[in-house]
Amino acid sequence: MANSRNHIVMMALLAGTLFGCETATTTMTMRDQANDAVWQGRWSEAEQLYGQLVAKSPGSWRDQYGYGLSAMHTGDLSEARQALEVAHTLKPSNRQIALDLAETMYQQKDYNSLFRFLGDRAEARKDSSDWLLLGEYALMTNDPDSAREFVARAMVVDDASSVDPYLRAATMSEQMGDLDAAKRYLRTGWEVDPSNATVQERLRSYGVIPGPTLAMPSSDTR
Repeated sequence: MANSRNHIVMMALLAGTLFGCETATTTMTMRDQANDAVWQGRWSEAEQLYGQLVAKSPGSWRDQYGYGLSAMHTGDLSEARQALEVAHTLKPSNRQIALDLAETMYQQKDYNSLFRFLGDRAEARKDSSDWLLLGEYALMTNDPDSAREFVARAMVVDDASSVDPYLRAATMSEQMGDLDAAKRYLRTGWEVDPSNATVQERLRSYGVIPGPTLAMPSSDTR
């Protein structure tokens, strides 16, 4: 009788182990399928799969992000925002999550939340790219005055380690019709990286020839 009871216990433990392995395998397979759906742009399928994963593991920032991203692309903005907010809370350092959360707010036309979220992030991170992103959204919401302010803030906090912020600032200035500012940003970008072909080409479009004399102050420099 004792042997029989031991056998039953062992079988139950083995069944539990096998069930656990099967569940883990199913979850991994589902996640792979969800990832493939995202890469192939099958957003409805991805949303459905990630939704099942989130139901199983709501504390997974990857699953929450995948669900939010998929829902954003299917137009299910309320679900997208909720999932992306959870993902951002779980992984606040991930820039892509923040970008997609901001885009969801923009698509919802919740501009107050959008600018508050990005403004707090920019203040905390002290990164020019965050201020430039604010500038881009300001332009998209027809607020050029705020856009100029955000671009100026970006240039103040920039450490001149890359030419990219100056190219973006020049592009936004052009969109606002401030060609003098665009030219100044391109000049500064050239000083950061004189070999950058994009900066050289854009300067030439203004009739400015990149060379040793470009770093000298000129009449259009304020």
